[in-house]
Amino acid sequence: MKNKIYLNIKPGISVASFPNELASIKAWGFDGAEISLDTFPLIISGKTNQPFLDYIRPILKEHDLSYSAHIGLGLDLRNIDNLFLHMSVLYSSINICAQLGLNPLVLHYEQDSGNSEVERQFINCHAKAADYAAKHSIALVLENIEVEHYKPVLETVKAINHPNLTMALDVGHLYISSKYFGFSFEDAIKECAPYVGHCHISDNTGIFEPMRLSNFDLYRTLPMGYRIAYGRGDIHMPPLYCNVPIPFAVNELKNIDYVGIYTCEYPAKDFQAFNTEICRSVRRLIEA
Repeated sequence: MKNKIYLNIKPGISVASFPNELASIKAWGFDGAEISLDTFPLIISGKTNQPFLDYIRPILKEHDLSYSAHIGLGLDLRNIDNLFLHMSVLYSSINICAQLGLNPLVLHYEQDSGNSEVERQFINCHAKAADYAAKHSIALVLENIEVEHYKPVLETVKAINHPNLTMALDVGHLYISSKYFGFSFEDAIKECAPYVGHCHISDNTGIFEPMRLSNFDLYRTLPMGYRIAYGRGDIHMPPLYCNVPIPFAVNELKNIDYVGIYTCEYPAKDFQAFNTEICRSVRRLIEA
């Protein structure tokens, strides 16, 4: 097995354009695609939408690509009042991955609640999900995000201590949080590397956007063109376009003999003229 380079597919494309999207990803040189499960109505009120699943399956098989999945927005295993629905969405997501051949499934850590009871629930739910996913041969990976220190994410993976749950290292998120929380990006990479089962690479300036915490709804309305022009927050630029020390992170993963997926997370439609070279640059980096 060798390392593979994937490109993310996020909500915003139509099912009619989905085959062309996959064909483009292959033509640009990527080995696979990471699909957000809320791109299409695959889950309705916690239950699998089987007719849509059956419609998507042959489209995926038509293209010579491998696939991973990203959980849809809104999953919250810290939710006390409606936990059954959230677990139903997660189990349906795992079932979808098993049926469509999407592996691994990326989950978000989000923020530590500061409530010990809630955090116990969060850990227990992930442990149960890891057991369930293992029975379906789907790996779970828990991703660090920019609004939280990496240590709680790493400690959660260690506490669960399940062979089917590892860390999804997002180096772009880690870089922003290192600037916000004041820790060493390089030291964090070294500490996380042995627990990494999946890797996301995108670039940014390292400038934290405070509105991400103070008013998330308003933050989401900020035009991306504005945020990119001023380098504010998690702007998801192509790898090697900004300030994230991506080569350092890749080299540290090489040092622990990481073999897996590097998912490039950036708006490919905005960089169509450059996507082939972006893919080649990343390949040169991970294969050097």
